[in-house]
Amino acid sequence: MGTSNLYGGPKTSSLLPQGYAPDDNQGQVAALDSIPECDMPEQENPENGQPFAPIVEPSVSWSQARSSMSKAVRNRTANNIKTAISNYTKALGGHTNATRQAVKVRNTAGILYSLLSGTPETVKKKLEEAGVRFEGRTTNDVFREICNLIAPIPNDLEDALVNNALQKTFSDIIVNNDVDLDLLDSFSEELLQKLVGGLLKHYIFDKLIMQSGQTALVRCDNVESLRNLEKAIKQYIDGIVDGVVPDLVRSGINPTDLNRAIEALLDVSYQQMEEL
Repeated sequence: MGTSNLYGGPKTSSLLPQGYAPDDNQGQVAALDSIPECDMPEQENPENGQPFAPIVEPSVSWSQARSSMSKAVRNRTANNIKTAISNYTKALGGHTNATRQAVKVRNTAGILYSLLSGTPETVKKKLEEAGVRFEGRTTNDVFREICNLIAPIPNDLEDALVNNALQKTFSDIIVNNDVDLDLLDSFSEELLQKLVGGLLKHYIFDKLIMQSGQTALVRCDNVESLRNLEKAIKQYIDGIVDGVVPDLVRSGINPTDLNRAIEALLDVSYQQMEEL
Protein backbone atom coordinates (compact mmCIF):
# COMPACT_ATOMS: atom_id res chain seq x y z
CA MET A 1 0.00 0.00 0.00
CA GLY A 2 0.98 3.61 -0.25
CA THR A 3 2.18 3.76 -3.85
CA SER A 4 -0.44 6.35 -4.73
CA ASN A 5 0.62 9.05 -7.13
CA LEU A 6 -1.57 11.40 -5.13
CA TYR A 7 1.36 11.82 -2.77
CA GLY A 8 4.34 12.14 -5.01
CA GLY A 9 4.16 10.95 -8.61
CA PRO A 10 2.48 12.40 -11.67
CA LYS A 11 -1.12 13.38 -11.11
CA THR A 12 -3.93 13.82 -13.59
CA SER A 13 -6.85 15.01 -11.51
CA SER A 14 -7.82 16.12 -8.04
CA LEU A 15 -9.54 13.89 -5.53
CA LEU A 16 -9.77 16.73 -3.04
CA PRO A 17 -12.76 19.04 -3.45
CA GLN A 18 -11.90 22.49 -4.73
CA GLY A 19 -11.29 24.78 -1.80
CA TYR A 20 -10.26 22.05 0.65
CA ALA A 21 -6.92 23.15 2.04
CA PRO A 22 -5.82 21.83 5.45
CA ASP A 23 -3.38 24.05 7.31
CA ASP A 24 -0.19 22.28 6.32
CA ASN A 25 2.59 24.38 7.84
CA GLN A 26 5.10 21.55 8.06
CA GLY A 27 6.08 21.43 4.39
CA GLN A 28 4.67 18.01 3.60
CA VAL A 29 4.06 17.14 -0.02
CA ALA A 30 0.76 18.61 -1.19
CA ALA A 31 -1.89 16.05 -1.99
CA LEU A 32 -2.29 17.43 -5.48
CA ASP A 33 -0.18 19.32 -7.99
CA SER A 34 -2.83 22.02 -8.10
CA ILE A 35 -2.45 22.74 -4.39
CA PRO A 36 0.97 24.26 -3.66
CA GLU A 37 2.78 23.71 -0.41
CA CYS A 38 1.97 26.35 2.13
CA ASP A 39 4.85 28.75 2.64
CA MET A 40 3.09 31.01 5.12
CA PRO A 41 4.65 31.62 8.51
CA GLU A 42 3.90 28.80 10.90
CA GLN A 43 1.74 30.96 13.11
CA GLU A 44 -0.64 31.97 10.29
CA ASN A 45 -3.67 29.96 9.23
CA PRO A 46 -3.75 29.70 5.40
CA GLU A 47 -7.51 29.19 5.45
CA ASN A 48 -8.41 32.62 6.78
CA GLY A 49 -5.13 34.52 7.03
CA GLN A 50 -5.53 34.89 10.77
CA PRO A 51 -2.93 33.80 13.33
CA PHE A 52 -3.34 30.42 14.93
CA ALA A 53 -3.98 30.30 18.64
CA PRO A 54 -0.67 30.34 20.51
CA ILE A 55 0.91 26.94 21.00
CA VAL A 56 0.08 25.73 24.48
CA GLU A 57 2.90 24.37 26.57
CA PRO A 58 2.19 20.79 27.70
CA SER A 59 0.81 20.63 31.22
CA VAL A 60 2.10 17.06 31.57
CA SER A 61 5.59 15.83 30.64
CA TRP A 62 6.19 12.78 28.47
CA SER A 63 7.80 11.17 31.48
CA GLN A 64 4.56 11.59 33.43
CA ALA A 65 2.49 10.33 30.52
CA ARG A 66 4.55 7.17 30.15
CA SER A 67 4.55 6.65 33.90
CA SER A 68 0.74 6.80 33.83
CA MET A 69 0.71 4.19 31.09
CA SER A 70 3.01 1.89 33.08
CA LYS A 71 0.77 2.30 36.13
CA ALA A 72 -2.27 1.37 34.06
CA VAL A 73 -0.50 -1.79 32.87
CA ARG A 74 0.22 -2.85 36.43
CA ASN A 75 -3.25 -1.96 37.71
CA ARG A 76 -5.84 -1.80 34.94
CA THR A 77 -8.58 0.18 36.69
CA ALA A 78 -10.92 2.52 34.84
CA ASN A 79 -9.41 5.50 36.64
CA ASN A 80 -5.83 4.54 35.73
CA ILE A 81 -6.78 3.98 32.10
CA LYS A 82 -8.52 7.35 31.89
CA THR A 83 -5.55 9.06 33.54
CA ALA A 84 -3.15 7.46 31.06
CA ILE A 85 -5.22 8.66 28.09
CA SER A 86 -5.69 12.13 29.57
CA ASN A 87 -2.01 12.58 30.45
CA TYR A 88 -0.97 11.45 26.98
CA THR A 89 -3.21 14.10 25.40
CA LYS A 90 -1.92 16.75 27.79
CA ALA A 91 1.67 15.77 26.94
CA LEU A 92 0.85 16.53 23.29
CA GLY A 93 0.04 20.07 24.43
CA GLY A 94 -3.67 19.47 24.81
CA HIS A 95 -6.41 18.92 22.26
CA THR A 96 -5.64 22.06 20.24
CA ASN A 97 -2.02 21.12 19.67
CA ALA A 98 -2.92 17.48 19.05
CA THR A 99 -5.33 18.54 16.30
CA ARG A 100 -2.82 20.89 14.72
CA GLN A 101 -0.21 18.12 14.60
CA ALA A 102 -2.63 15.79 12.78
CA VAL A 103 -2.39 17.60 9.44
CA LYS A 104 -1.71 14.53 7.32
CA VAL A 105 -4.54 12.41 8.64
CA ARG A 106 -6.88 15.38 8.18
CA ASN A 107 -5.71 15.73 4.59
CA THR A 108 -6.24 12.01 3.93
CA ALA A 109 -9.68 12.12 5.56
CA GLY A 110 -10.56 14.95 3.17
CA ILE A 111 -9.50 12.91 0.15
CA LEU A 112 -11.40 9.89 1.45
CA TYR A 113 -14.54 11.96 1.95
CA SER A 114 -14.29 13.63 -1.44
CA LEU A 115 -13.86 10.34 -3.27
CA LEU A 116 -16.61 8.38 -1.50
CA SER A 117 -19.29 11.01 -0.86
CA GLY A 118 -22.36 11.62 -2.98
CA THR A 119 -24.95 9.35 -4.52
CA PRO A 120 -23.87 5.73 -5.12
CA GLU A 121 -23.81 6.38 -8.88
CA THR A 122 -21.65 9.50 -8.39
CA VAL A 123 -19.22 7.63 -6.14
CA LYS A 124 -18.82 4.82 -8.65
CA LYS A 125 -18.24 7.32 -11.45
CA LYS A 126 -15.58 9.16 -9.44
CA LEU A 127 -13.83 5.89 -8.64
CA GLU A 128 -13.87 4.81 -12.28
CA GLU A 129 -12.49 8.19 -13.36
CA ALA A 130 -9.72 7.72 -10.80
CA GLY A 131 -8.82 4.43 -12.49
CA VAL A 132 -10.63 1.93 -10.27
CA ARG A 133 -12.17 -0.93 -12.27
CA PHE A 134 -15.29 -2.73 -11.02
CA GLU A 135 -16.28 -5.24 -13.68
CA GLY A 136 -15.32 -8.82 -12.91
CA ARG A 137 -13.52 -7.92 -9.67
CA THR A 138 -14.17 -8.84 -6.06
CA THR A 139 -15.03 -6.30 -3.39
CA ASN A 140 -11.72 -7.06 -1.67
CA ASP A 141 -9.73 -6.24 -4.81
CA VAL A 142 -11.63 -3.03 -5.47
CA PHE A 143 -11.26 -1.81 -1.90
CA ARG A 144 -7.57 -2.63 -1.82
CA GLU A 145 -7.16 -0.53 -4.95
CA ILE A 146 -9.10 2.38 -3.44
CA CYS A 147 -6.94 2.18 -0.32
CA ASN A 148 -3.79 2.06 -2.44
CA LEU A 149 -4.99 5.11 -4.36
CA ILE A 150 -5.44 7.18 -1.22
CA ALA A 151 -2.77 5.94 1.21
CA PRO A 152 0.30 8.20 1.52
CA ILE A 153 3.73 6.73 0.92
CA PRO A 154 5.17 6.11 4.43
CA ASN A 155 8.20 8.36 4.01
CA ASP A 156 7.99 9.70 7.56
CA LEU A 157 6.33 8.80 10.84
CA GLU A 158 3.07 10.69 10.28
CA ASP A 159 2.68 9.27 6.78
CA ALA A 160 3.35 5.79 8.14
CA LEU A 161 0.72 6.23 10.86
CA VAL A 162 -1.86 7.45 8.34
CA ASN A 163 -0.98 4.70 5.85
CA ASN A 164 -1.34 2.02 8.52
CA ALA A 165 -4.58 3.50 9.89
CA LEU A 166 -6.11 3.62 6.40
CA GLN A 167 -5.17 0.02 5.66
CA LYS A 168 -6.70 -1.14 8.96
CA THR A 169 -9.87 0.83 8.24
CA PHE A 170 -10.39 -0.71 4.82
CA SER A 171 -9.62 -4.15 6.26
CA ASP A 172 -12.31 -3.61 8.90
CA ILE A 173 -14.85 -2.81 6.18
CA ILE A 174 -13.89 -5.87 4.14
CA VAL A 175 -13.94 -8.25 7.12
CA ASN A 176 -17.34 -6.98 8.23
CA ASN A 177 -18.77 -7.32 4.71
CA ASP A 178 -20.07 -3.75 4.82
CA VAL A 179 -19.92 -3.33 1.03
CA ASP A 180 -21.44 -5.31 -1.81
CA LEU A 181 -20.30 -3.95 -5.15
CA ASP A 182 -23.40 -5.42 -6.79
CA LEU A 183 -25.52 -3.08 -4.68
CA LEU A 184 -24.84 0.58 -5.41
CA ASP A 185 -26.58 1.52 -2.17
CA SER A 186 -23.54 0.11 -0.34
CA PHE A 187 -21.85 3.45 -1.00
CA SER A 188 -23.83 5.22 1.67
CA GLU A 189 -23.42 7.97 4.24
CA GLU A 190 -23.10 5.25 6.88
CA LEU A 191 -20.17 3.70 5.01
CA LEU A 192 -18.55 7.12 4.66
CA GLN A 193 -18.84 7.67 8.42
CA LYS A 194 -17.31 4.26 9.11
CA LEU A 195 -14.37 4.98 6.83
CA VAL A 196 -13.60 8.49 8.08
CA GLY A 197 -14.26 7.51 11.68
CA GLY A 198 -12.22 4.34 11.36
CA LEU A 199 -9.27 6.24 9.90
CA LEU A 200 -9.24 8.69 12.80
CA LYS A 201 -9.77 5.99 15.46
CA HIS A 202 -6.88 3.87 14.23
CA TYR A 203 -4.64 6.92 13.80
CA ILE A 204 -5.31 8.30 17.29
CA PHE A 205 -4.89 4.89 18.95
CA ASP A 206 -1.76 3.83 17.05
CA LYS A 207 -0.09 7.17 17.73
CA LEU A 208 -0.95 7.00 21.43
CA ILE A 209 0.50 3.50 21.77
CA MET A 210 3.61 4.44 19.85
CA GLN A 211 4.28 7.62 21.82
CA SER A 212 3.28 6.67 25.35
CA GLY A 213 3.23 2.90 25.40
CA GLN A 214 6.81 2.07 24.55
CA THR A 215 8.08 2.46 28.10
CA ALA A 216 5.24 0.33 29.39
CA LEU A 217 6.05 -2.33 26.81
CA VAL A 218 9.72 -2.44 27.82
CA ARG A 219 8.94 -2.66 31.52
CA CYS A 220 6.02 -5.04 31.23
CA ASP A 221 6.70 -8.67 32.10
CA ASN A 222 3.13 -9.69 31.29
CA VAL A 223 2.31 -9.24 27.61
CA GLU A 224 -1.30 -10.24 28.19
CA SER A 225 -1.75 -7.38 30.66
CA LEU A 226 -0.40 -4.94 28.11
CA ARG A 227 -2.67 -6.28 25.38
CA ASN A 228 -5.68 -6.02 27.67
CA LEU A 229 -4.78 -2.42 28.45
CA GLU A 230 -4.49 -1.65 24.75
CA LYS A 231 -7.95 -3.12 24.16
CA ALA A 232 -9.39 -1.00 26.95
CA ILE A 233 -7.78 2.17 25.58
CA LYS A 234 -9.03 1.34 22.08
CA GLN A 235 -12.56 0.97 23.42
CA TYR A 236 -12.41 4.44 24.99
CA ILE A 237 -11.08 6.03 21.78
CA ASP A 238 -13.57 4.19 19.59
CA GLY A 239 -16.44 5.29 21.80
CA ILE A 240 -15.33 8.92 21.75
CA VAL A 241 -14.91 9.12 17.96
CA ASP A 242 -18.06 7.11 17.22
CA GLY A 243 -20.03 9.54 19.36
CA VAL A 244 -18.90 12.51 17.29
CA VAL A 245 -18.75 11.21 13.70
CA PRO A 246 -22.50 11.09 12.90
CA ASP A 247 -22.94 14.76 13.80
CA LEU A 248 -20.02 16.00 11.69
CA VAL A 249 -19.55 13.65 8.73
CA ARG A 250 -22.48 13.80 6.32
CA SER A 251 -22.94 13.68 2.59
CA GLY A 252 -23.07 16.96 0.71
CA ILE A 253 -20.72 18.99 2.91
CA ASN A 254 -19.10 21.83 0.97
CA PRO A 255 -15.27 22.07 0.96
CA THR A 256 -15.04 24.81 3.59
CA ASP A 257 -17.39 23.03 5.96
CA LEU A 258 -15.62 19.73 5.28
CA ASN A 259 -12.31 21.20 6.40
CA ARG A 260 -13.93 22.51 9.56
CA ALA A 261 -15.82 19.28 10.21
CA ILE A 262 -12.70 17.10 10.06
CA GLU A 263 -10.79 19.53 12.25
CA ALA A 264 -13.68 19.65 14.73
CA LEU A 265 -13.94 15.86 14.72
CA LEU A 266 -10.32 15.50 15.79
CA ASP A 267 -10.44 18.42 18.20
CA VAL A 268 -13.55 17.21 20.03
CA SER A 269 -12.15 13.68 20.20
CA TYR A 270 -8.84 14.85 21.66
CA GLN A 271 -10.66 17.22 24.02
CA GLN A 272 -12.73 14.39 25.44
CA MET A 273 -9.59 12.30 25.81
CA GLU A 274 -7.90 15.16 27.63
CA GLU A 275 -10.83 15.57 30.00
CA LEU A 276 -11.22 11.90 30.95
